[in-house]
Amino acid sequence: MWKTAITSLVAAIVGGALVFGGITYVVPQRDAAVTGATTTTTAPDSGAKTSQRALSPAEVYERFNNGVVHVRSAFTGARTDFFGFPIVETQVAEGSGFIIDGTGLIVTNAHVVEGSNVKASRITVVLSDKSEVEAKLLGTDINTDLALLKIDPGKRELEVLELGDSSKLKVGDSVYAIGSPFGLEGTMTEGIISALNRTIDSPNGQFKIRNVVQTDAAVNPGNSGGPLIDATGKVIGVNSQIAARSGDFAGVAFAVPSNTVRDITAQLEDEGRASHPWVGISGIEINKEFADLMKLPVDRGVLIVRVFQGSPAAVAGIKGGDKRLITSQGEIIIGGDVVTKIDGVTIATMDELVGIVRDNKVGETIELEIYRGGKKESLSLKLGELPQSTSE
Repeated sequence: MWKTAITSLVAAIVGGALVFGGITYVVPQRDAAVTGATTTTTAPDSGAKTSQRALSPAEVYERFNNGVVHVRSAFTGARTDFFGFPIVETQVAEGSGFIIDGTGLIVTNAHVVEGSNVKASRITVVLSDKSEVEAKLLGTDINTDLALLKIDPGKRELEVLELGDSSKLKVGDSVYAIGSPFGLEGTMTEGIISALNRTIDSPNGQFKIRNVVQTDAAVNPGNSGGPLIDATGKVIGVNSQIAARSGDFAGVAFAVPSNTVRDITAQLEDEGRASHPWVGISGIEINKEFADLMKLPVDRGVLIVRVFQGSPAAVAGIKGGDKRLITSQGEIIIGGDVVTKIDGVTIATMDELVGIVRDNKVGETIELEIYRGGKKESLSLKLGELPQSTSE
C-alpha cells in the first residue's frame, strides 16, 4: 500500500503518487566497540547517549542502530465479493521508527500507522534483537506526519536516541539515515544536509510542514519514520518523503525537523493529539513588479486570496480577493487585503506569516498590520485550532 505526499503546486495524479514537472513526491513506505576518547552526555529522563565529538560512520551505527526499530502495521477491512459474500482483507504497511524513552516510547511517521483516516488494527515493532513486540498507538498527527507508539520493554534495557536541536544545523553537515528500506532492517546510509528550511505537504495535503531538512542520504520505501542522525549521534529529523522521477531515491529526501518532532510527540504523549494554531487564509507574496502592476501601496507583503468561512481571519474582518486577473502565468485572485506585519514583525512571504503564527498557541491573539484599498489598518486576530480538512 503506497500512501502519497502532495506537492505544493499544481499536480496531476499518476499511478498513486503526485507528479510535478516530472518529479514524484512520495512517502518512502513499503507494502506487503568504540575507539578514541569520547565525552558522553545522558539525557536526564531518557537515558539517551550522545557524543560531543564527531563520530565515524561505523561508530554511529554501532552506538545507535539498536535504538532503531522496524514497524509493521496491519490494516483490516471488510468488503463483499461479486456474489455478496463477505471478505475480510488485511493489508500490511512497513516502515521504521526509533526509541526516544526507556519506558518504550517510539517515534515513527503517521503514514506508516494510518491511512485515509483509518488507523492500523495492529502494530508490531521489531527490535534490533529481532524480537517482535506489539505496540500501542498513543496518537498521530497527520499534519506533521508524526506518530507516537508505546511498547512494554519488559526486562529489556532499550537503546534510546536523543533528539537534537534542528535550528543549529548547517548545510554540509554529515548525517546518517538508519532504517528498513525495502524491508532490509538495520540499513544505514550516509550523506550531508543538502538544504534547510524546505516546505513539504503533509500526507493529507492540508498542511505545510515547514523548516524541513533536505538530505542526499539515501532514503527509500521502508525508511519512513526512521531517524536522520548527525555526527554526534543526535536525531535531527524523521525521514518522511523523497522526491524522485521513479518513486525510488534519486538524491533528494526530506526529514521532519527534530524541533517539530519534540513539540508534537510531547503533545501526543500528553493528549493523544496535536494542536496547531490557525488563521484561515490563503495568499500569495507580492513583489515590486506585481505591486506596480496592481497599483498597490506597498511592494512587500502577502496578498490575501481567500478567507475561509468561519475562520479566525473571517472573525477578525480580514478581506479576501474579489476580482480575477488573467496573466501569462495563470489566473490570480486580487482585491484582498495585503498583510505586511504580524506583531510588529515585517513579513514578505506566506512562509514567514505562517512561521510567526506557529510560534504562538491556539487562543492567543496576534496583531496584524494590513493595507486595504491603499489605507493602512491594524487588526487583532485570536488564533483558532487548525481543523482536519483545511489550509492555513
